[in-house]
Amino acid sequence: MNAMRIMRARQVAVAVVRESDVRNVMIRVAVGLLALAVALGILLTPTPAEAVDTGAGTVARNVVHVITPGHGNIDVQQAEQYLVPEGETKEADLYIWAQSLEIAGMLDGDIVAGFQKGSITGTVTQDLNGVSETMRITGVVGDDVRFFCETFYLDGHIGGDLIVAAKEVHISKTATVEGDVIIAGGTATVDGAIGGRARIMTGFLDMDGTIAGNAEITTDGGIRLGQNAHVGGDLFYEGPSRIDIAEGVVAGEVTYNRVIEEDVDINFDFLGGASVLFHFLGFIAALVAGTVIVALTRDHARRTAEIIRTRPLKSLGIGFVTYICMPVVLLVLLVFILTIPLMFVVGLTYAIALYIAKFYFSIWLGNLILRRGGRTDVSPIPAMLLGLTIVYLVTAIPIMGTLVGIVIIFFGLGALMQRKETRLDAAFESAPVVSNGLPSEFPGTGTGA
Repeated sequence: MNAMRIMRARQVAVAVVRESDVRNVMIRVAVGLLALAVALGILLTPTPAEAVDTGAGTVARNVVHVITPGHGNIDVQQAEQYLVPEGETKEADLYIWAQSLEIAGMLDGDIVAGFQKGSITGTVTQDLNGVSETMRITGVVGDDVRFFCETFYLDGHIGGDLIVAAKEVHISKTATVEGDVIIAGGTATVDGAIGGRARIMTGFLDMDGTIAGNAEITTDGGIRLGQNAHVGGDLFYEGPSRIDIAEGVVAGEVTYNRVIEEDVDINFDFLGGASVLFHFLGFIAALVAGTVIVALTRDHARRTAEIIRTRPLKSLGIGFVTYICMPVVLLVLLVFILTIPLMFVVGLTYAIALYIAKFYFSIWLGNLILRRGGRTDVSPIPAMLLGLTIVYLVTAIPIMGTLVGIVIIFFGLGALMQRKETRLDAAFESAPVVSNGLPSEFPGTGTGA
C-alpha cells in the first residue's frame, strides 16, 4: 500500500511539472514564502516583547515594524501567537511569521504569512497568502487565497480565486468560492460550490459539490462523483479508467483522456522540473541574501535605490556600458601576467555587483508600488521583499523574463556605479573647464574707454 502511495505521489508530481499552468500556480504560491524572508528581517532586528491584552487573555509578541502612512497600515511581525479577537477590527496589511495565526474578528487588509497552524473564523477583507502545516477557513476571505500547506480545510467563503497546493484538500458542503479554483495535491474532497472554473490535479478526487464553469481534472487514482455533483460547463478528465457519469451531472461536453500507469519508468521532464526548482531555490536564496545585505547596509541601499528613481535613464545607460565593457577589461587583464591577480579581484567584485544589482532595483520597485498606495517612509527591507517577489515572478517567464532580468541588472549596476565610492559617473559628464592660471584679459586690451 505504501509503495502504491509513493508511486501515485510521483505521478502526480510528474503531472504538475508537465502542466504549464501548474508552473504558474507554484510560482504564484511562492508569494506566500515571502513571509520566510520577513522572519529573517525580524530576527536581524530584535525588539523587546510586548504584552497584548486581547480580552480573552494576554498574548506575548515581538513587534518589529508598524508603519502607518495615512489611510493604511503595514504590520510586520514575528509572534508565537497572533490573534485578532472576536468583535475586534484591525486595519493593516499583515506580514507575519508565527507559530499560530487566528483571525476571529476582522482584519481589514491583506495577509502574507508563514505559520504552523492557522484558523480564520472571522473575516479577512483582502487576499490571504501563506505557507503553513494546516490551514482552516470557516469564516470569510474577501478576495483571493493562495496557499501552500500539508492540510487545507475550507468550510467558509472565499470572494475571489482559490489556489492551493497541499497533501490533502477538503472543501466542505458549507464552503463557497466565487472565483476559479486550482488545486494540486495528494487527495482532494470537493463538496462545496465553486462559482468559476476548476483545475484539479490529485491522486484521488471525491466530488459531491458543484462547479459552475468548465472543469479539468487530472488524477491517477480515480474520480468519484456523488449524487449532488454537477459541472455547469465542459468536463475534461484524465485518469486510469473511464468513469460512469449520470445524465445531467455535466451540462456541457465530456472529454476523457486515459493515463497509463507505468510501474517502472516514469517519463519525467527533468529539464523543465529542474528549471522551476532552480528558479524557486534562487528566489529563496535571494530573499535571504537580500534581507541580510539590506539590513547591514540600510542607508547605502536606500541611497542607491534613490539614484534609480531620480536618474533612471542615466542608470540604465551606465549599467549597459559597464555590463558590455567589463568582460573586455577582464580579458585585457588576463593577457598580462602581472595583472592576473588584479583580474581575479575585479572579476569577483563585478560578479558580486551583478548579483546584488537586483536588490537595489527591487527596493525602487517596492517603494514605487507602496508610494502609489499612499505609503511613504517605508523601510528598505519590506520594499525590497515586495519588489524582489515581483522581479522573480516576471523573470520566471520564458525568454522575455531573461531579457527583463538583464535590463534590471543594468539599472542596479548603473546606480551602483554612480555612488560616490566609485565616481564612475564622472566619466559620462562634460569635462570641466580647466584654468591655466592666466587671466582672461590683460590691462590695456579691454574695449572700454
